[in-house]
Amino acid sequence: MGAGLVLTGSPAVAAPAVEVAQGPVQRFLVPPGTLAQALDSLARQARVSIAYDGQLEAIAKPARGLDGEFSLDEGLAMLLAGTGFEVLVVPEGRIVRRRPQVPDAASVAAAEHATLSEVTVLGTRLALDVMKYPGSVAVLDDTALDGTVNVIEALGRVPGVASGSDSGRSIGSQFTVRGFGYGSEYRVIVLQDGVRRSSSLYSNHVSTFRSDNDLLKRVEVVKGASSVSHGGGAIGGVIGMTTKDAGDFLAAGEERGVAAKLAYQTNNYREVYLAGALAPADKPYELLAYGKRGRVGDLRLSRTVDKGSGVFNRDVDNREDLEVGFIKAAWNLPHGQRAALSYYDFAEDTEVTWQTLFHSGYSTTTGPVRGTLRQRDMVASYTLQPGSPWLNVSAMAYHAVGSYDRGYEYVLSSGAQRKLDYENKDTRRGLRLNNQMYFDALGARHRLIVGVDYERRNEDASYVLDGVATVFGSIPNTYNDLGLFLQEEASFLDDRLVVHLGGRYDRFQRKVNANEGEYSNSHFSPRVGVSVAVGQGWHLLGNYSESFRAPTPHETSSSGPLNPHYYYLPNPDLKPETVREFEWGVSFDRRSMFVDGDRLRMKSTYFDGTIDNLIKLQPDLAGPKPPESNHYATYENVDKVERRGYELTTAYSTRRAGVDLSYEHLKQRDKATGRFTPQAYADRVRVGVHFSPFERMRVNVDVSHWRKPDQNPETVVSGGRTLWYVRDDFTQVNVGVRWAPRLADGSLLGKEIEISAGVNNLFDQPYINALNVETTTRVGKGRNAYLSLTSRF
Repeated sequence: MGAGLVLTGSPAVAAPAVEVAQGPVQRFLVPPGTLAQALDSLARQARVSIAYDGQLEAIAKPARGLDGEFSLDEGLAMLLAGTGFEVLVVPEGRIVRRRPQVPDAASVAAAEHATLSEVTVLGTRLALDVMKYPGSVAVLDDTALDGTVNVIEALGRVPGVASGSDSGRSIGSQFTVRGFGYGSEYRVIVLQDGVRRSSSLYSNHVSTFRSDNDLLKRVEVVKGASSVSHGGGAIGGVIGMTTKDAGDFLAAGEERGVAAKLAYQTNNYREVYLAGALAPADKPYELLAYGKRGRVGDLRLSRTVDKGSGVFNRDVDNREDLEVGFIKAAWNLPHGQRAALSYYDFAEDTEVTWQTLFHSGYSTTTGPVRGTLRQRDMVASYTLQPGSPWLNVSAMAYHAVGSYDRGYEYVLSSGAQRKLDYENKDTRRGLRLNNQMYFDALGARHRLIVGVDYERRNEDASYVLDGVATVFGSIPNTYNDLGLFLQEEASFLDDRLVVHLGGRYDRFQRKVNANEGEYSNSHFSPRVGVSVAVGQGWHLLGNYSESFRAPTPHETSSSGPLNPHYYYLPNPDLKPETVREFEWGVSFDRRSMFVDGDRLRMKSTYFDGTIDNLIKLQPDLAGPKPPESNHYATYENVDKVERRGYELTTAYSTRRAGVDLSYEHLKQRDKATGRFTPQAYADRVRVGVHFSPFERMRVNVDVSHWRKPDQNPETVVSGGRTLWYVRDDFTQVNVGVRWAPRLADGSLLGKEIEISAGVNNLFDQPYINALNVETTTRVGKGRNAYLSLTSRF
């Protein structure tokens, strides 16, 4: 439309720039679309004039949309973050123009943080304020990943997520979400850019998401069964990771550039990455190319442990050489269209142990287990957001391959050579398609999303010992999963009452390729949620949802002596696990309560659910003994499991400081026996403090305290010895600082730099997960100082 001003509402007269005012807070619902369409919608709802340059209307880059309570200028800041445009406040309204100079990086980052970290899109696939989501959800931005080697380490600080019950390796990291995780991976859905991950690749020897912290823009965790729109497996919850775009690696106001990072940790980790990005504001394309190399060496535990045979030390034998490559290209097409294509290649060459979580030292017989862990994802996505309230289409197709190939070679005392090669492979092809609609009906504002997901998955394995191949009863196999979902949000009484109605129908098929082993069934998972405003900033929350997990081919069809402990017998009659869960809560969110610009947020959630037909491996301890293993064993459905608990979170922040608190409690009991299943959990108190002693600097102190757990049973007999489960409490402290000093023009360090430093486990204290006995070697890593420098040129 030329270079003149495009006006919405009454004409605006240019005036000198003034400081952006906060203004009153109100409810905004801006559908996704082009940036110009988003500004028009914001202007109508705020009843003001917003004028913008014709150059902005020509840009086809889609805006995310907004949903929440904030001021007009906060909404503008969220929409314009990273676009190169700024806001002028004038008596008649607002003027949006191209920024004449390089902006303050901190202000752009703050606006981006406000947009992403307080909105959940994983729970319902509709963007929703975290404080108003009727369930338990946490969102981490990229700053929350500082000083951690992998995502699982960072997630360990989230209420409802447990980690640390391992030997510290990146390839072997234990995790649970609301009671389930490693060892029951199919009860937690793990996604990166919408592609599902297997965290253990069936082998039961690894636990890793095969993700790169520096490539992640945000990580979202929905705990429990409330996220029904993602299909079977969300018994514990859903973890969603989103990769960065080209603009995330550019200095503020720049359209092209290079970013580099160097990082070092004293507990034997180092890495370097280099990224090139191109995102011209007046062109319809973006491009990102990224490469990383890293190494994890021998590790040091948090205390001396008994490794057997008279060996006592704190060392973990380990070598992990990491290489990551990532390419993402995007095209902004006319009429609100955007297409993107990405390729992700993660490779880790390792010298580890056979059970990477449990064993800290190399076997004196076989030596190290050498292998390669790999993940390759090809993702194509398309969005159509023409500004119509009835048409907001998102589609993606993907092809992903994960594999772990490892083995050992050694010479027996007789002189004979022994060699093992064992590879697991997981191949997935899928399609996701949905459309969002916005409309008014029956006295309410509505958002409706309908969609379909399809995935075909193939698992395969090869186990060759001294030239003899093992036949698996359940591999190779094929999964075919089809899901149809609907999620509707209706806002009544000026958004004081918000009702969520959703459901998903899944049709699943599991087939063992080599025999007649086949399992197919279907399931419908409903969800009803409500949020009620009962006062200024106060909301009452309630939710009922169901989720399920279909039996895997390994549970229905495993057969034979697959390990020294059990000779597996198949069970094709297994039923799906089903969880029915209620959640009730209250939240409070208010700004400028005590001083100008402060914010207080609180949310409390209580959950109570029942898991029917939980699938467990049941050994026949009293029956006959097979020739190759200790006992026969079969996967069976057991009695109902009760899951109850609560999470309490509070955060208060001012312009220069803040504090956040959380408390979590979880118990799961087998109704038939009264014992905890699948393990015990310790209540945890977490306190986080942050403050800014200088401009563009933030210091964080994080304290986690696990209370003495209530164990049932309290002991276990192993090897004729009675061992006690954990009876102690534990405390660990982390400190960190993030600083983005201003640089002079032409600085050799680039246009922007960020320095991140700190110490995890400052006082070198152990933490033993409540599932372990007191003599375990899984006490977590010792003190670890880290330092990184990121520069954008």
